[in-house]
Amino acid sequence: MRGLPVVLVVLLLLPGPVAWASCQVEREIAGEPGLFVRHFSPDCSKPERAAQAVQAAEVLQALKAGMGVSIRNAVVSGDLLLTQLPAVPVASVTLPDSVRAGLAQSRVMEVRVIRGLFSIRDSVVDGILDTQLKPDMVEHRILGDRVVIQGPVAFRGTTFTKTVDLSRTIFLGPVESDQAVFLGEALFLSCIFDQKATFEKTAFAGNTRYYQTVFHEPVTFLRAGFNGLTNFLSVTFRKESSFSRAYFKLGTGFSGSTFEGISDFSEALFEKNAFFSHAVFAADTYFRRAVFRGEVNFSDADFKAKDDFAKVFYQQEPNFTRARFANPRSSVGFENPVLLAIVAGALAVFLIAFIVILKKS
Repeated sequence: MRGLPVVLVVLLLLPGPVAWASCQVEREIAGEPGLFVRHFSPDCSKPERAAQAVQAAEVLQALKAGMGVSIRNAVVSGDLLLTQLPAVPVASVTLPDSVRAGLAQSRVMEVRVIRGLFSIRDSVVDGILDTQLKPDMVEHRILGDRVVIQGPVAFRGTTFTKTVDLSRTIFLGPVESDQAVFLGEALFLSCIFDQKATFEKTAFAGNTRYYQTVFHEPVTFLRAGFNGLTNFLSVTFRKESSFSRAYFKLGTGFSGSTFEGISDFSEALFEKNAFFSHAVFAADTYFRRAVFRGEVNFSDADFKAKDDFAKVFYQQEPNFTRARFANPRSSVGFENPVLLAIVAGALAVFLIAFIVILKKS
């Protein structure tokens, strides 16, 4: 190092890349001793975040210690298997009466608990997040484990590169998953959302399943994109639900679901088949300007309040066999190609008849 400037020699001897000096990482928040914190400053570059990745093992250890988690602008590396959390008796967990009654009915005696905030925002999760997979399992299946998250959940702006399976999770706090990206499967089977949930502008790249899930408070999927097979079968929406301007690329199922609050599918786009058979719409429902490019099936659906199908576009004739309506049917609109074909045929017949009459005259 002879002849090198003193400042450069000092920099060369400093541990780690010099560029990290601008990448600040907040590891604690005043007054929040029970919170695992990893907040990376916006100045951190992608290589810096990757080099200082938060290990899933660290997060799991914090959860086992009863801590909440707050991660921001980070990379989370490794699989986060929530099956490794210790199980505790249901009686030891504070739960709403309705949730406790449901667990008793299903004979669930133990649950795994996340006791505080569970927030991974504006980050990249480079591993599996799972409530049903154990390290020694060779294949994925539903174990029946119940996880209770007592605090708010925030995934806003986060990209999950692999499967996210939060099946059988009870979310006692609000869930904020706006603008998140799920590159693998997103599984929310038999979940309970006890507070408001938002998935606005969220991208679901793989198959998505919310089978038999219950939303006790309003939920929105406004402008969400579903690029895989989408399953909302037998889902219960206790309050308002919005799928307005949502995009469904492959087959989509809402059959057997119950919409107890206002449901909004206005301007939603269904590229392939969509099924709403045996669905119950107990409150007003809106499909205004929705687009159905594949088969659409509302057979045996029950519309107990106002239904708005004005200006809906159907590529194929819709199936409303045995569907029940509280009010006279709304107009399906002249955008319907089946209706247009009927009108065009009738006009053609009329025109031919008119020409024949003129010739006889």
